[in-house]
Amino acid sequence: MNQEEHHESINDKPLVLLVDDVPQNVQVLHQILDMGEYSFAIATNGKETLQMVKKKLPDLILLDIMLGDIDGFEVCEQLKKDPETASVPIIFLTAKVGVEDKVRGFRLGAVDYITKPFEDAEVVARVHTHIQLKKSGDIIKEYNRQLRESFGEMQKSYRELIDSQEELVEREKKNALKALSTNATHEMNQPITVIQGYLDMLIESLDMNSLNAMQKKYLTRIQEGLNKLIAIIARFTKYSNVYLTAEGPHKMLSLDEKIEKIISKQPDRQDSQHS
Repeated sequence: MNQEEHHESINDKPLVLLVDDVPQNVQVLHQILDMGEYSFAIATNGKETLQMVKKKLPDLILLDIMLGDIDGFEVCEQLKKDPETASVPIIFLTAKVGVEDKVRGFRLGAVDYITKPFEDAEVVARVHTHIQLKKSGDIIKEYNRQLRESFGEMQKSYRELIDSQEELVEREKKNALKALSTNATHEMNQPITVIQGYLDMLIESLDMNSLNAMQKKYLTRIQEGLNKLIAIIARFTKYSNVYLTAEGPHKMLSLDEKIEKIISKQPDRQDSQHS
């Protein structure tokens, strides 16, 4: 094992904080528990204990009740009131065995008592038990955290799936409507294009100067009706958000424009007669 691996293995050991203002008691506890299973920290008063716990959470605190500055009960109470330190298990060390003291300690959040003078087997058993309980509690908390995280991810994925399904359905509906509109527009434009073509051919074949007013009126009405039908299709195309080309439906000339176009192509009759 190299130094780095040895350092990691030491850090992985449960940390036990020994708190007693009598050095001999701390020494005895350390000798009893120093079997290579734990790492240790030492505090000699209540204030030092509070400071050390906030800097690094131990896995277990062996806390003497009778301290020089503030007693163990007050230290326990302050630790349990702080959410960041409340989960650290505390075993009280005391020569007192009165029921009232035990009840008070348990009410403040202590998990156990070890009485003085220390019995080696008792100290080892109680510390081992509560270290294992702490490990089990930490594992359960981590599992719960992972479960909450996984559940949150599942909820997020479910919402995204629902949203994507709704978007897909909406897109498919739009595509279906677009296809329907495109087909409908194409089907309507086909006969109109044929009619427009034949009308163009008819107008080009006619001598417009030989038509009487009634004939011109009929041609105008035909073209007006055709233009109205073209306008209806254009509006349908526009409102259904479907365009046949980038410029919309093909532009069709009015009757007057067609007549002017035809006349402009024909030579002037009087000029031809004079020639």
